[in-house]
Amino acid sequence: FSETISSTIAILVVACPCALGLATPIVLFRTASVSNRNGFIFKNFDYLQRFKNLDTIVFDKTGTLTSGIFKIESISDSKGKIVDDEVLRVLASVEQKSNHPIAKSILLESEIKNLSLFPVDNFIETPGIGVSGVVENKKVSVFRSKDDLKGDLELIIDNEEFKVKLVEDKTVNKDIIKDLSKDYEIEILSGDKTEKVQEIGNDLNIKNVLGNQSPEDKLKYIQEKQMDKTVGFIGDGINDSPALKQANVSLSFSQSTQIAQSVSDIIIFKGGLEILNKIFNISKNSNKRIIQNLFFAFIYNIIMIPIAVSGSIVPSMAALAMALSSLSVVLNSSRKL
Repeated sequence: FSETISSTIAILVVACPCALGLATPIVLFRTASVSNRNGFIFKNFDYLQRFKNLDTIVFDKTGTLTSGIFKIESISDSKGKIVDDEVLRVLASVEQKSNHPIAKSILLESEIKNLSLFPVDNFIETPGIGVSGVVENKKVSVFRSKDDLKGDLELIIDNEEFKVKLVEDKTVNKDIIKDLSKDYEIEILSGDKTEKVQEIGNDLNIKNVLGNQSPEDKLKYIQEKQMDKTVGFIGDGINDSPALKQANVSLSFSQSTQIAQSVSDIIIFKGGLEILNKIFNISKNSNKRIIQNLFFAFIYNIIMIPIAVSGSIVPSMAALAMALSSLSVVLNSSRKL
């Protein structure tokens, strides 16, 4: 009877799933700590599992591959005459409620020139197209120019048309894209003009480039891509939010619009694209570490349970083996990710 009791206790001790219970949570806790120190957060750790199948990364252009900082080169009327700062004042006034990078740059330009802004009424923003509102009892509309030769924005104040020429600051690090290209298919999907997007693509040696994409176009493209690919999308604007939501893994920045942050899986709050490789490496290493821990936990059960059933081990030895199994999982999880 005593031998039976001893064997039963040994089996129960050996079968205790302590190591199995520690295998995943302790790695996730470690991943959360490391990612926070490196300037980014995972909103849900389910996305870690998707990184191992990720093969395509699609970038937005403005504010992602470029700084998103624009400078106004000129504002001219329909006759090509350069206008004064009063037109800039009206333009900045209607843009003050928009979160688009161009709008923020226009507001910065008005602040530099110490221009006070008018209140705007009946403000409407159409993602990927432009904004409109009423400023000083004048109907004002701002939208993308369809002709690159005439300017980047078209401004209409009542019935008077103006052309706004913008210059964007390009600050992307080519080495980042080059490193990512070794493991992933890189593409650009942007609402900006095709000519400008192609220019960035050529500069970064990215072949698959699409411009003039509306939010609906971006969503449809990601959906079609997902038929045979696992897609990651990186963007920062309102017009990127459908694509961010649809992608298998999505990423945005702390300075992105609130809607882009809310639908993204990963948020970078310190730094920029330069930490992408860290994010991907930590994600892959975390997955590997979880698999290793599960191996340690299962191999212990597979080996020890038959020995305990045969009555060849006493409870104290079973407890020691169980402790060693849990210790091996903890030590493996503590290694550098």
